[in-house]
Amino acid sequence: MSLRRLVPQRRSEIKQYATYRSYKRFLREDFNKRCGYCDADDKFLGAAVAFHVDHFAPQKKFDELKTDYKNLIYSCRFCNGAKSDYWPSECHLTSVIDEEGIIDPCDSEYDKHLARNDKGYIYPLTKLGGFIHRLLKLGLTRHSVLWKLHRIEENLNKMDRQRDRLSEEQLTTYQLLSSEYRSLIAYICEYGDK
Repeated sequence: MSLRRLVPQRRSEIKQYATYRSYKRFLREDFNKRCGYCDADDKFLGAAVAFHVDHFAPQKKFDELKTDYKNLIYSCRFCNGAKSDYWPSECHLTSVIDEEGIIDPCDSEYDKHLARNDKGYIYPLTKLGGFIHRLLKLGLTRHSVLWKLHRIEENLNKMDRQRDRLSEEQLTTYQLLSSEYRSLIAYICEYGDK
């Protein structure tokens, strides 16, 4: 299955800001409140407060792109830390050399190199995907756990819309599961802020 449900799309017109952090709220919206690299929902990792603004072509190498909106990625701290200042070339336009490098997550090509299995684990589809997978540490179990939490939430929401069709026993079970899930999510979100 596809790594992501939606390919993030940066808005084409945006006011110029002096600092890249000023773009965070717009990036959050454009990236569907999800990490551009691993697709983790920000609500499970401390929301916008805990997410970063990554410079796709690193600021350290390309300071002139520091506030270029087309170069900014809404990223979880794990992917941003793993990618760090990696860049394969001296040109900001060359992000891949000989199957090593990284693809801008707003490019639909990104999804041709990585996918998810039915357990939520991310795996590479190509040699370049393998490089990205290792670079960003996309094989970590946390990616599967976050994906599963999202799936549980989707199924609970689906059941919620069909509550009137549930038997009394099913409704009781649903209410218990829903309550336990929401309590767990509140704990995870609170833990993510620490």
